Amino acid sequence: MKIIKGNNYGSRSGEAMEVIAGIAWYYPEQWATLLDVSVDRNSLETTHGDWLRLAEKAMFDIKRSGISPRKVYVDVEKLVAWCKAQNRPVDGAARAEFVQTLLTEKVKEG
Repeated sequence: MKIIKGNNYGSRSGEAMEVIAGIAWYYPEQWATLLDVSVDRNSLETTHGDWLRLAEKAMFDIKRSGISPRKVYVDVEKLVAWCKAQNRPVDGAARAEFVQTLLTEKVKEG
C-alpha cells in the first residue's frame, strides 16, 4: 500500500514527491486475538516474534527501495469493528485496506 505525499506533479515549487508505504504494526498482547479473528490465520505467523522479524525486514527492504515506510499501529478490536461495518471478513485484503485507511487519515492530519 502506498500513499504519495507532497505537491502534485508539475508543481512549481520543485518539492519532491514522497512515496509512503504503510506497514501494519500489531501489539504483542493482541497477536493471539488477531489469529483468532482472522479467517486466513494460516497465512499469518504463529507468534508475534516471528511476525515482528518479518515486519522489521519489510521495513528495511522498503526503505532501501526509496520508499518511506510508516508503522501503522493496529488495534485488533478496531480492525474487527471496521470489518463488521464493511461487512467483510478479517483477512489480508481487509487488514491492508484498514491500514491504508488509517495511514490516509494520519497523512491528512499532517
